[in-house]
Amino acid sequence: MNGKDRIQPSFHLNAKKPKKAIPSSRGFGKPTSEAGNTSNRMEKTYDFPVTPIDDKAAMQDFFSVYTDWHPLFASIASHDDVPASSHIDLTSESTIVFGDGTPWSKLPQVPSGAKKDDQMQVISHVLDNFQTALTDIPVSEELFSKDPEDNNDTQFLEEGRRLLVLDRFQVISGVGANNHDIFSTCWSEIHHLVSEGDEDTGSLIILEEFDHEEMDLNLFVDTNIRMPLHFLGLGDKVEVSSFERGKNCIRLIHQLGAIRTLEQRDADVDALVEGFE
Repeated sequence: MNGKDRIQPSFHLNAKKPKKAIPSSRGFGKPTSEAGNTSNRMEKTYDFPVTPIDDKAAMQDFFSVYTDWHPLFASIASHDDVPASSHIDLTSESTIVFGDGTPWSKLPQVPSGAKKDDQMQVISHVLDNFQTALTDIPVSEELFSKDPEDNNDTQFLEEGRRLLVLDRFQVISGVGANNHDIFSTCWSEIHHLVSEGDEDTGSLIILEEFDHEEMDLNLFVDTNIRMPLHFLGLGDKVEVSSFERGKNCIRLIHQLGAIRTLEQRDADVDALVEGFE
């Protein structure tokens, strides 16, 4: 991606009562006194529970419907003995061909073509909403406790680091028949993330127009993205979430790094806060 096309937020983008204040600590976001009722606090965009389903029946249904996608699934399966091995041929070549006759696509890192300018505006709008959501997380002057789930600062950092790893952005104008456009974009992006193999990389897929009455997005993501990743042995390697930030979004993150130490997180705070100053 060249410099002029790089998308960046305006900052380089389990709460309990904190136990102990740290001298000279600095808050960020909205002070607790200004945060209002906890019901108004930002909902997390990570650690989503998976809807319980019958794995065996789900695999049969999924792989029988998407037979055209078997080569792509086989190319990203984590090993030959994944649950999906009873439904797809994992002995085929590990590389796949991209072309007009394939259901998957090699997508650009950011929008291109005739709709590029409009779609870049959509991305900027969504990233602005991400930043607003971050600054709306209520915090106190008591920055960190030793319990990583002890304050809202943890949520600020977890949301912030997930935003910072995003380096690919796709905008879908319409979902297509049988939600084909969403499915194709998600799995094409997953193939890119997994085949490149880099840690801490992510894609944000934005649905420019979306009708909640026509489609349950969370259920779609569960049954068509998250659970199939589990069948392919990638459930712990690709984090998938759906949420709304000005527009409905699906976020894919490949191999998000482990939770950082307090010292590392303190440095992350400085880096994140500098963007607000």
